[in-house]
Amino acid sequence: MSNIEITEDMRARVRAAVGDHLSKGLGTPESHCVMAAVSLAIDGQLSDRPTCVHAADRAFAIGINDARWSSDQARAEGMLPLALAAMGTAGTDRTAWVRAVAEGTIRRVVPMALLAAASRATPEAAAALEAAAVRCEVEGTEEAARAAAAYAYADAAAAAYAAYAAYAAAAYAYADDADADADAADAAAAADAAAYAYADAADADAADAADAAADAVLRVAVDVAVQAYGVAS
Repeated sequence: MSNIEITEDMRARVRAAVGDHLSKGLGTPESHCVMAAVSLAIDGQLSDRPTCVHAADRAFAIGINDARWSSDQARAEGMLPLALAAMGTAGTDRTAWVRAVAEGTIRRVVPMALLAAASRATPEAAAALEAAAVRCEVEGTEEAARAAAAYAYADAAAAAYAAYAAYAAAAYAYADDADADADAADAAAAADAAAYAYADAADADAADAADAAADAVLRVAVDVAVQAYGVAS
């Protein structure tokens, strides 16, 4: 349990600080990242280290905030649930949460990257990538992610982002609290790579389609983390 009581007034202040846009990077008091929004609302300071958020949750949130969102408006809309969920995690053991995010990322995010890569691969490579995606969905394990990365790496021209997503997901699949912040950052990196993979698979002449695809992946990554709070916090 957190030793910081989060009130409805605090949540309302964070919603107001997030507003209708978030920036990539720390930003300014007027235009800032998701963790700066929490810090401004709760601590009254422009900082990406709010006192009510654990370093692991902060690392994940910053990584997703700075990922390939289509716009600052999409970033704000997508990140708000994560900002609210992360409040009150300071002073708690994040091991279970990071592991839940790892499993959810492997089950839900990595397959999106693999299937996107498969859509551009040769028939033989596509079959391997599709099978790897199914294994990740079913198992949600480090072994499944590493196997998927190997398949994706073998067809690197079509699947470079997918390979990175799978490797990053596998890298933190069995985290301990001492490394939770670095492991959570790897989770965000996996989601960002998956977003690029999904966007790359969209019609190259349709920027709107690529943007929508990237936003879809990142929203899933946020949902994975928010659901993990309910399971593990």
